[in-house]
Amino acid sequence: MKTIILIFVLFVFSCQQGKKSEVAELKDAVMAIHDESMPKMGELRKIRRNLMLQADSLKVSDSTRAVVLLVTAEEIAAANEGMMDWMRNYEPEYTGTKEEILFYLGEQRKSIQKVKEDMEKSLIKGKEMLKQR
Repeated sequence: MKTIILIFVLFVFSCQQGKKSEVAELKDAVMAIHDESMPKMGELRKIRRNLMLQADSLKVSDSTRAVVLLVTAEEIAAANEGMMDWMRNYEPEYTGTKEEILFYLGEQRKSIQKVKEDMEKSLIKGKEMLKQR
């Protein structure tokens, strides 16, 4: 009988080992969004630089287009800064009750998702502006 109980306890324990806690799963989801977006920062900076160079070359011949290019470059800078702000403010070891931690991570997931969307939108817009020459 002791053997059966021991096997049952080991089985239950091994099943629990494979499961992640709700907090760990949410933290992983937050970081997955971050990790998907981070590599785009270099491309954002490159496109912003190209937009600014193109705007500089057009400021005399087509000042209206130059302004549009500069506005797009600033949108890219804002999206890039959004990621930097999020990273500065994110607390991966946030402490509190389980409910507080889940709420915090839920808010962080919303926040990093917005950062990702802003980055993607500004990246697309910047590429389109560069194609229009």
